Amino acid sequence: MKRRKYLPIVSCVLFVGCGAATPELQLIEDAAEAMGSLRAVSETTGVVLEGSGRTYRVGQNQTPRADLPYYEIENYRLQLDFANQRWQLRQDRTTTFLTGSPLFGVRQTYGLDGGVAYDEGDGGMVQASDRVAAERWAELYHNPLGIVLLGLDETSTASNLREEDGEQAVDIVAANGTQFTLYVDGETLHPSRVASARYDSMLGDVTYETIFEDYAESGGLGGFQARLTLPRQYTINLGGDTIAEYRVTSDTQAQIGDLSVSAEPASDEVMVEAEEVADGVWHLKGGSHHSALIEFDEFLALIEAPQSEARTLAVIEHARGLQPDKPLQYVVNTHHHFDHSAGIRAAVSEGLTVITHEINQTFFEDLVARQHTIEQDALARNPQPLAIETVVGDDVYELSSGRRTLEISRIVGDRHSDGIVMAYLRRERILFEVDAFSPGASASPFAAALLENIQEKRLRINTIVPLHGPGVATLDDLEEIVEREGR
Repeated sequence: MKRRKYLPIVSCVLFVGCGAATPELQLIEDAAEAMGSLRAVSETTGVVLEGSGRTYRVGQNQTPRADLPYYEIENYRLQLDFANQRWQLRQDRTTTFLTGSPLFGVRQTYGLDGGVAYDEGDGGMVQASDRVAAERWAELYHNPLGIVLLGLDETSTASNLREEDGEQAVDIVAANGTQFTLYVDGETLHPSRVASARYDSMLGDVTYETIFEDYAESGGLGGFQARLTLPRQYTINLGGDTIAEYRVTSDTQAQIGDLSVSAEPASDEVMVEAEEVADGVWHLKGGSHHSALIEFDEFLALIEAPQSEARTLAVIEHARGLQPDKPLQYVVNTHHHFDHSAGIRAAVSEGLTVITHEINQTFFEDLVARQHTIEQDALARNPQPLAIETVVGDDVYELSSGRRTLEISRIVGDRHSDGIVMAYLRRERILFEVDAFSPGASASPFAAALLENIQEKRLRINTIVPLHGPGVATLDDLEEIVEREGR
């Protein structure tokens, strides 16, 4: 239901002679009063949150059902400029888990300037995609002040007042059509959480939710000298998983800088470069994540469908172009981590059978079954059933045709992923692996486990094809890294 500008509503509250608010609007006004006063909240143009916390690496756990690894966050500073629809986050992130490229004390800066999302990189501000911009615009209102201000805006509509588990809930639809659900605590009338729908390329249609807890007084507001009551604890959930937790102080009087930025659009071009490693074996390079193509007598097989749908579809097209007379039938997935499985739905849409370790089977069954209605990806546009074959335990799975056999086995004892596999061409003495050994990486904490597996399986290797890094390597390169870092 449409409403008037919020300042006239304030006049209705402070004085007399105005019509009664709708029940939905009354709840939003009550929430504003509970945070300090309706008038004080209505005149808030921005807020600064500072503190510390944790962020979690979604899709990077040891097994698909294990707890998520996390970063410790310090020097968290989030500036929210409601008046100009801008925000910027700066934080220092320290990893607490093993990785091939440890990021200790890395400063992150990213945000939103109107309709432009950006990330700060080595070369300055880089513009993010339109989808990211839409997500970050919604995040501006995953704050109790932001969502109440949005609910009071004349261009928004509020409807469907209801009670859910002791909380009052109301749906707020912004002028651009984005819907939020505001939940208000039944006793304190403080906003308790905000939820909105979001599309995730891996998870499909999900709920993005921010929970507000532990309300306390914050900084005052200009001439009114009112002290707003705002949450100290923020918990952010995505699709049911907690992805961030922050303990903060809030200040509505803090100086918010000019958050406008000039960001260069990032290139969305996908490059695929094929380098022939041996007869009928290609290293499909491009960007930070690579694939490999292996030709058998009767078919072709890919190793890895990484990074994104766009990359995987480009790799598939390139692979088919290299050997157009043979069908591309298989894709070997090394492990479930999102950066290495982001193209699996695309591969399934193209009719490929997935080969992975049995630990990952239920993960891929769920991945393929997920709903993608907010945006339709390749599999939603061309539904296909999941065909999957698995490596069982520590056994060797053999993919064979003619004289060529690819042996796929688990890297036992790898602390990066319990279900990670490597692939070996015995006759050609070529090993394919990822995230165990990457030439040029700043650290190689998983290389020793890879070498131990090679030795225990008595593999004779001339060439290692890492699916990260600039190119191929040798067994000597691996042994040198392990010796240098100390087994």
